[in-house]
Amino acid sequence: MRLHQDWQKSSYCAEGDACIHLAPAPDGAVRLTETSDPTHAILTLTPAIWRTWSQAIKAGNLPTPGAHPTPHGTLHLRAPDGDVQVTTTTAQWTAFAAGVRAGEFDHLDHLDRPAATLR
Repeated sequence: MRLHQDWQKSSYCAEGDACIHLAPAPDGAVRLTETSDPTHAILTLTPAIWRTWSQAIKAGNLPTPGAHPTPHGTLHLRAPDGDVQVTTTTAQWTAFAAGVRAGEFDHLDHLDRPAATLR
């Protein structure tokens, strides 16, 4: 899957496009996809859900509700209010989570807030 240039992956992801990617969406939401997911599914996370996920990941946890590990070394990602599911590997999740912890996606935490409230 080729993604538009607004999509961002973690610098911790291996070479190539097989990674979790994020992109800003309207109204401060965040889109999430896994380029190696054969369904090409895209989750849209509300600003509040993305901040909850980001905080959980930075604390070293899987976001709940949202991330469901399988016994086969994959993770199913689902927004709490949706039916869309993105599938990734634990290795790709680990690279993505390292980028979240390093602050690579922090700019997405503030998309729904006016600039005056960010001071």
